[in-house]
Amino acid sequence: MDGKFQTSFIPKKPVISSVGAGGSGRSLFMVISIFIFFVSLILTGAVFGGKKYLSSQLEKDKATFVKTQEAFDTLTIDTLVKLDKRIESAKKILKGHVAILPVFDYLESKTLKNVRFKNMKLSFLEDNAVEITMKGEARNFSAVALQSDVFAENKNFINSMISDIDLSPAGNVIFNFKTQIDPSMVSYGSKLTEASGKNN
Repeated sequence: MDGKFQTSFIPKKPVISSVGAGGSGRSLFMVISIFIFFVSLILTGAVFGGKKYLSSQLEKDKATFVKTQEAFDTLTIDTLVKLDKRIESAKKILKGHVAILPVFDYLESKTLKNVRFKNMKLSFLEDNAVEITMKGEARNFSAVALQSDVFAENKNFINSMISDIDLSPAGNVIFNFKTQIDPSMVSYGSKLTEASGKNN
């Protein structure tokens, strides 16, 4: 009996730990899950805080707009509207106003020494055009022809015509000159625009 059965409590194989690769994998997954959870909480808080801040800012902007709107009361707005209408009316009046002074300045600078004009008649036509009729006197026919060429160079003189050429008792050449002035030359509004352009 003693030779057949031997009982021993010492293990013949090495003891292997039950904690293996599967346990470490589970703990890593747990750490990642917790990290994602906290990140989600932080992002949720940030979105909520941002929404609350924007709502608060919107309410402040609304309050500022209401205060600004109340500052411009109805009386002030009506006054500004009336002023704007008056300014527009003044612009229209100035645009339609005729300024003859540029015509006189031109005639003074372009009339030849051997030519003189005794009288002038102005007629106001439609669309702010002006018609000029003048009676002139020159030393000779060449002076009349040269004066006609000088006036023809001005593009603001339309349908210019010299007529009724004759000799005076003193031997000078007398004639009539008639032309229409382009509205741009006598427009007061265009002169203001030119002046403001030069100043700028």
